[in-house]
Amino acid sequence: MLKLIWSTFAMSLILLLIPLREGKAQTEAIDDFLGLESEILPEFTGPQRFTKPDLHQEKDWKLTTEEVIKDSKEPHWGQGHSIIPWSEIDPEEWLSINTWIAERDTKDTQPNWKLNQRHMLHRELAGKVLQCKGVCFIYRGDQKVASQHLSRIHEGDEFHAEENTVAWIFLIDGTLVRISPETSVTFHEINLSLKETFFHLRLNYGHIFWHARSSQERKLDDLPETDSMSLPLMVTEANQEFYERQLFKNESDKLRLQSVLNLNDPGVQKQFEKLNELIHENNPQLKIGTKVLVVTPNLNIISKNQSFDLVYLLSGKSYFKKRTTEEDKFTLSLRGYASFEVFDILDSEWYEVGVDGRSYQKLDDPPSSLQILELLTKRIKSLELAREIWIKNFSVPLYSNLSKPEILAGHYGLSLWGEELEARYKFLEEYTRRVETTHLRSIENLFAKKGMEKAQVEDELSEKLYQYSLKHYLLGLKTRYDKEKIKVKEMNDLQFYVWTLRNGKL
Repeated sequence: MLKLIWSTFAMSLILLLIPLREGKAQTEAIDDFLGLESEILPEFTGPQRFTKPDLHQEKDWKLTTEEVIKDSKEPHWGQGHSIIPWSEIDPEEWLSINTWIAERDTKDTQPNWKLNQRHMLHRELAGKVLQCKGVCFIYRGDQKVASQHLSRIHEGDEFHAEENTVAWIFLIDGTLVRISPETSVTFHEINLSLKETFFHLRLNYGHIFWHARSSQERKLDDLPETDSMSLPLMVTEANQEFYERQLFKNESDKLRLQSVLNLNDPGVQKQFEKLNELIHENNPQLKIGTKVLVVTPNLNIISKNQSFDLVYLLSGKSYFKKRTTEEDKFTLSLRGYASFEVFDILDSEWYEVGVDGRSYQKLDDPPSSLQILELLTKRIKSLELAREIWIKNFSVPLYSNLSKPEILAGHYGLSLWGEELEARYKFLEEYTRRVETTHLRSIENLFAKKGMEKAQVEDELSEKLYQYSLKHYLLGLKTRYDKEKIKVKEMNDLQFYVWTLRNGKL
């Protein structure tokens, strides 16, 4: 506050010393002192929110906007015209003449400073929350916000699922990510090129199931869905009940009674038919593959078009399993400054990585906890149908404009990468290995300094990752054909909408 008072007093003295000239000259002198610059923005259609050039320019200056300020004609989608971070400004620093001099010197030596700043401040959209049953949070910088259906996931966001919480995240390429209870994941990067989509994630702790999209048809399976805790979905057309209601409206009383007596689920077949129909419809627009680099403190996994489970126990071991049989890339790299070896994982088996990240082994008899985690994502037809619906509505229009950088940036806020994407991937692979190795070394030194046994702080596999979901699934099997379940198909549209809201969010 004292600095502000002195700044005000100094400005008052300057104003008294300025010769009483015409108002225009006085305004120019004040501007020179404060360092206020009049930046001319591009012409926009509709009402003008900015001052016109003739208010702060002389015609004989003969300067054009393009010569003074280099900026994009339109900001990226989701980015405002102003790049000033108003919510983060410190008033004392903002009014400091020394700060202005330093910034002015940088801007004068870098004509593209505004374009560079726009690019640095922009965080691209990675995906959206498809479902959150429980309590989910998104940490964006120092801000923490509650997350729910349709919440956006941007680069740099950390997604955290609380106790007894399950979340599904839809990424823009069609990948689904299941986040188990007490799990934290950071979505560091998404990069698009004409050849592939690249993601960079860090599993801070907990369990995730990375479910890559497949272009193959799904075979009819009328067994109950395993991740029943996530149902029903807020995407109404993806739920089995939606198709059961359609059939119920067109059936005679005799057929309705017969389906009840036979304990049939007639909507399952219709649901699979719709799923396969959308898969064929979306396939032509999704021809490029997806590569992901997932990092934990003790391993790196590089996967292309593969589904896998990954568990990292805080200050403990990691476990992973490749869930698909495709021949695409799936590799493992460990920790160590000189550890350059990359291991190809071919078997669909559970593997264990040591606490220090220096060794791994196949588990011939994996713990039951890992097998249950695998069970919970075995049959998820409703989630896969919701994925295809969102792909049709969002991903297909995006990827159909993949070769048009202007539309990609203006409509979707995404940048198009070229050949440099491969160099970025190689850098991240080397950088994360070195950084995580340093982190592990620092933790070991800290324990040694404090005289602590590392085994005392290592986390272990526990029921918290699956207990609530498994309980929901088993109880659902007992009540699969009870009165409350059958009554849903008899609801009218309003009642069904309220039922979806009540059961899909809580």
